[in-house]
Order: sequence, then structure tokens, then C-alpha cells
Amino acid sequence: MRIAAALLLALLANTAPAQTSAALGQMAVSDDTDGFHAWLVRGGALFEHASYLDYKGVAVQTTHYSQSGWNRDAPAIVGLWRDQRRDTLAGVNAEAGIVQVAGHTRPVGDATWSLRPAPGTGVELIAAGGLVETQTALDRGIAYTLWGLAAEQALGDRFTAVGLVAAQPFTDGNDRIHLRGRLIWDALPEYGITAQLRWRQYESRKSDVGGAYFNPDRYSQWLAGIGIRQRHAGWVWTGTLAAGKQDIKGTGTQPSYLAEIRGEGSLSGDTHLALNFLYSRAAAFSESASYWYGLIGVTLIVPLH
Repeated sequence: MRIAAALLLALLANTAPAQTSAALGQMAVSDDTDGFHAWLVRGGALFEHASYLDYKGVAVQTTHYSQSGWNRDAPAIVGLWRDQRRDTLAGVNAEAGIVQVAGHTRPVGDATWSLRPAPGTGVELIAAGGLVETQTALDRGIAYTLWGLAAEQALGDRFTAVGLVAAQPFTDGNDRIHLRGRLIWDALPEYGITAQLRWRQYESRKSDVGGAYFNPDRYSQWLAGIGIRQRHAGWVWTGTLAAGKQDIKGTGTQPSYLAEIRGEGSLSGDTHLALNFLYSRAAAFSESASYWYGLIGVTLIVPLH
């Protein structure tokens, strides 16, 4: 892994024109109910860099996991490609590579291809891969991929409906089918405020995963909340605050909450900074009741001249 990363970064440094290259840095830290901590550190180089929405590149990263005296590292290398329109974000935003954990090499990535076939209509192809982030699952090298299709349709001037269907196979033989829906009302367009209803559900095809991660036969969640999008001093700020219920088959319903904020903009010139915060009280891969998860992240792109 270290040799491959060094070779790719050296190749990039020798072939990328100085006027179109940029340095990439990223850090994220997360915590949850179980005291399961994760630190992600990523560094990379971008070439053919026209803006934060248009570049190609390569990055190396490592994620350090720890919990109650246990710890494990997961180094990875990923290729990056982003080519999106500024007004609609139509286009490609993709990263893909490999990660090593517990003697296993797994695919990792997150890719979307967004299309706008007609005004008010959007279609998105989705592919993703990652590790199942619990102590037992990481020790076993369990990972997943996800393949999905999403569609968006404007309903009149102020309503938008979004739907998604996806399949999620795991390396331990489990599979999940995901369904999601969202209805958005443009409540106060002059202030960038929307009201939203969100629903999601998945079903697991394998009941017994050896206690490696939370795996109900069926899980569903609905949330109602508000979203906001504002521009200020060259920065774009988006946020969501929502509350609702989650239904876990066999255990009944529990309250569920979501809060997320993201801001991105230029520091000076073409230097781009993105900040994000997430708090979620919803079932994930942990078996804990009343599970919550929090994350703070920062991404910096600095052009090199």
C-alpha cells in the first residue's frame, strides 16, 4: 500500500502541469454511543484542476479506529474525478480505490453520476463501497458495496419528490434492499427554507451475521423537518433539522433525530474550504439501543502555482 501510494503521487507530481495542479487535505472525526472513535486523515494531489467542481487526482488516507483499548488502522488509496456543473451539479463526482484492514483488501469509494434530462427532472446513478465500522466487523474485514438509482421530479412550482432504490451486498453473504423517498416543499424560497418529509426502509436477507453488526430483518424510519440553503459572503451554507420515528422489527418504534450543517466557500483566490457537521440518532451498524452518531469534517483544496 505505501509503495503504491508513493509511486502514484510521484507520477502525479511529474506529469501534472503546475498551473492546473492543487493539493488536497481532508480530516474527519466521529464518535458514537459505544465510544467507537474514528479519525480519517487524507492527503492528495489534483491535476487538471479547474475548480473544486472540476478536477482529477489521487489521494492516500488512513482511518484509525479505537474503542475501549482496542484499535485498528485502515490505510487506503483512492482515485478522484469530479466534473459537475455549477448551477445544477449535473455530472460526475467519484472516488474509488482500495482499503486494507485485518489482512483483507476491500474496494472503497463513493460515486454519483447526475443527469438532468429535462427541466425539473433529475436522475442519479449511485455506487459506493466501504467497511462495516464496528470492532467485530473490522476484525473480520467485513465490507459492503451499494448500487442505486435515484430520481427527482418537480411537482409544480414549489414541490419536489425524490425516490431511491438500492442494493447493498456484504462480503459476509448478507444483502440489503433499500427504498427511500423524500417530499420537499419550497416553503420560503426568498429565505432558502424548505419543509421536508423523509422515509427510508431496508430489508436484510441474512438474519445471522454472527453479532458483527446491527442487522434487523426490517428497518424503517420517517423524519419531518426543515432545510435551509443560504449564500453569504461567497459561502454556501446548507442545513437540515429533522425529527421522527424509527421502527425496528421485533423491538418497536423509537424516536429519531437528524441535524446536519455544511458550509463551503473560498478563503482566498481559488483556495476552497468545506466544513461539515452531522448528528444522527438512528440505527446504524451498532447494536446499542438509542444509538447516536456524530461527525465533524473539514476539506481543503489549495491550488499550486
